[in-house]
Amino acid sequence: MKKDNFTSDVKTWLAFAEYDLKSAKWQREGKIHVSACYASQQVAEKALKALLLENGKVPPKIHSLDQLITILKTIKIDTSAIESDARELDKYYITTRYPGQYGGPEELYGREDATEAIRAAEKILAFVKDRLR
Repeated sequence: MKKDNFTSDVKTWLAFAEYDLKSAKWQREGKIHVSACYASQQVAEKALKALLLENGKVPPKIHSLDQLITILKTIKIDTSAIESDARELDKYYITTRYPGQYGGPEELYGREDATEAIRAAEKILAFVKDRLR
């Protein structure tokens, strides 16, 4: 792929990350906390995938932020500033999507969880944007 195609995709990934952040905040205010946590994880996932694209890597079809960070480290990007935030958000990519052993949606996460997830997502998104400038 040409660099121009990557640049276009980077902008699209970031636009979706920004949209998911708006969605997470709206859901938190609407007391839809589980969905706010999921959208926050999506913010970070899409932002990290944009950073991979910017650095010439096609993002894998995975959801784990930890795995995405591992890939970023292989291309010499220091992710130490966001690793704890990524671990925090990683717990949401399965429990918020699949019913079962984790309980129903209303019991899973509350406002504090949603607020913390949004904070972590904002930090990761800012981290990525700083590296794209």
